Amino acid sequence: MRRLVVPAFLVLLASTLASTDVRAAGPASGPASGPAGASSASSASAAAGAGGAAAGAIASPHGPGGAIQLGDEGEDDGQGMPPGHPGAQAGGDPHAAHAAGGNGGQQPNGMFEPPPDLTEEAMDLPPGVIVAQIVDPTEKPLPNAMVTVGILNNSVAKGESRKKVVRQANAQGELRLDHLETDSHIAYRVTVPIDGATFAANPFRLPEKHGMRVRLHVYPVTHDVESALIVTQSIVYVEMKDDRVQIQEAISVWNFGAVTWVPENVILTLPSNFTGFSTQQGMTDTGVDSVEKVGVKMKGTFTPGRHEIEFRWQLPYDGEAQVLFDAGMPPHLAAARTMAPASRSMVFSATGFPPAVSRTDGQGQRVLVSERQLARGEPPLKTLHVELRDLPTQGPGRYIATSLTVVGLATGIALALQGRSARDRRSQSRKKDQKDIRKELLAELSGLEDAHKRGDIGPQTYARARRELIDQIALTFAPAPTAPV
Repeated sequence: MRRLVVPAFLVLLASTLASTDVRAAGPASGPASGPAGASSASSASAAAGAGGAAAGAIASPHGPGGAIQLGDEGEDDGQGMPPGHPGAQAGGDPHAAHAAGGNGGQQPNGMFEPPPDLTEEAMDLPPGVIVAQIVDPTEKPLPNAMVTVGILNNSVAKGESRKKVVRQANAQGELRLDHLETDSHIAYRVTVPIDGATFAANPFRLPEKHGMRVRLHVYPVTHDVESALIVTQSIVYVEMKDDRVQIQEAISVWNFGAVTWVPENVILTLPSNFTGFSTQQGMTDTGVDSVEKVGVKMKGTFTPGRHEIEFRWQLPYDGEAQVLFDAGMPPHLAAARTMAPASRSMVFSATGFPPAVSRTDGQGQRVLVSERQLARGEPPLKTLHVELRDLPTQGPGRYIATSLTVVGLATGIALALQGRSARDRRSQSRKKDQKDIRKELLAELSGLEDAHKRGDIGPQTYARARRELIDQIALTFAPAPTAPV
């Protein structure tokens, strides 16, 4: 396991908050519930400010499944994450990402380092056995905790099925399950739901010759972000896609305290006409849900450590010379970056941000980048205003050309059909040709439907292309004209 490295300005911010707010102001305000023995983190009301200089760039999405990694000079450094950049732990155990191999606890800089959760093979346990130990952040057993063991059965013959077993731990915080299946297509996961949070160990399969031992930490829970030591970063990547604008967002949430944050009605507003929302759910329950015509709502269990959220959405685009939109930002934002593919004429800017500069991403493409780090004492950045100006406008030529192509194709097919002799029209070879043409067109239509579902094409392009294909398919069913006498 490796220790998480965070940017220097985030460390400075969090340590300043911890030392100033906790030691000077005393206990954190706001409710926090959970196991005894873990002190509440201080109020993070000033977390929108960030003192000190940044160390390293922010990894950014570049299209689906991609990432932009920039070095100090704006070029790809070829070494993955640049020095000082937080290690990428998306989809993994946030506790393990911070573990140094021993117990966690309060560090000299005032921040809390979470102890690692464990999921390991136990040679001393017989096959088909799971022993789970539920503890608090100080490693003290959490007695009588309600534990859920999820069971996922994913076999080729029977498909996928899920079930769960709910049991209460004993007075020592321990739970034992016996006689469980050890098939390779069955996975298990130990979770503890409490106060709206879900604390979860990594999923695992039972080995054939021995059992598994799980050690899971449960933290105090608060729904008030001001009662947790939360700091966030945001990346907004804007890309033009034919008849729509696609926006991809990546949010990093650092919890530097010993209190777990579960958002309650935390909504990041988006334009009311946004569409095409999609997100990828990782191993944890953290993420966002779409709220129609409003925006996205943050959800999940933000335990101590780092958490990643990625999602994308779209705006309709009708070829205007400019696109303006607002996007809500997460609470306690310390830094934000805006990005867009570079264009000869396009002007890309965000209100309150420095002018965008051209840089090279990991794929060698030029992108426009602007980033801002909020100074301590600045008002929080709750909304990001983005502008794309001097966009190349498209006249009616594209649509005229498409229409002429369709008309020409239809006319050509009609003339070809009319030019056949009566004998040719009744022949089996003609029927076979028409069936082959129809088969190809149906395959194109199927590919069009798949591309639309993936979001590769916008609604207007989809509707236009679909109509053209259907018209062409209809021509293959046209009855043969009567042959002249």
